[in-house]
Amino acid sequence: MKLSIRGVGFVGAGLSDWLEARAALSDGQPPGHVPLEELGRALKADRLPRTERRRAGKSTRLAMTACWQAVEDAGVDPATLPMIFASSTGDTEVLTHSCAALAEPERAISPIRFHNSVHNAPSGYWSIAVGSREPATAIAAHGETAAVGLLEAAMQAVLEHRPVLYVVHDLPFPEPLCQVEPIPEAMAIALVLAPGGASSDDRLELVHTSNCEYCDNTMDEAGWEHLRASVPAARLLPLLDAMARGESRSLFLGLDSAAGLALTYKPGESTHA
Repeated sequence: MKLSIRGVGFVGAGLSDWLEARAALSDGQPPGHVPLEELGRALKADRLPRTERRRAGKSTRLAMTACWQAVEDAGVDPATLPMIFASSTGDTEVLTHSCAALAEPERAISPIRFHNSVHNAPSGYWSIAVGSREPATAIAAHGETAAVGLLEAAMQAVLEHRPVLYVVHDLPFPEPLCQVEPIPEAMAIALVLAPGGASSDDRLELVHTSNCEYCDNTMDEAGWEHLRASVPAARLLPLLDAMARGESRSLFLGLDSAAGLALTYKPGESTHA
């Protein structure tokens, strides 16, 4: 499957957008850190109607922030894009609160918290924000979430012959669930992907394969490598690193223990001449 990357969005590791992330990756700067309790102040949902804005949780705000960046970078109407939202964790604060509430004698869960606990909540909020009636897909596949989401996005773009919006996002769990699922950093990566592409476009080719021996996804900087290995959404960081540096690169994203996606990235000639 051959694709072009038309737009990119990024939030995480103390960086607020793709411009900051691209500079940090290309210069080999270590990532920063934003505590979970402070993350909400860095995320905006001001394009949502007032009622939905009050109800949107951090997971939704995180995903939407990256999505806005990607569609604005691509210069497309977000209402026209089918969307694939992928997250290994969903809204970790809501899930933690719900588990705690169920352990109490009353077992009472707020309806607002409950509707944010479903995995497709961010795509629903996004559809409301942009007025979209396009198909929305919500995906969770634990450590392989980024790969499965990218595969779904690529198939939809190629088979439907149209651009799609893909975002993968994760939040750390609060105590005590963080001890069971230790995700150290919030991160969202959004891509607008289109089928085909000219030599002037950033191009990405995906092949389903069981041969990953020739690929090395390791990040040069230790802090970024730690995030790549420990945050499911960050499995796409080697691709972003290649984009930031303007370097052609072969990568591999595992789908299961026996197979995965071989990625070949080639930078656009006009962008990285």
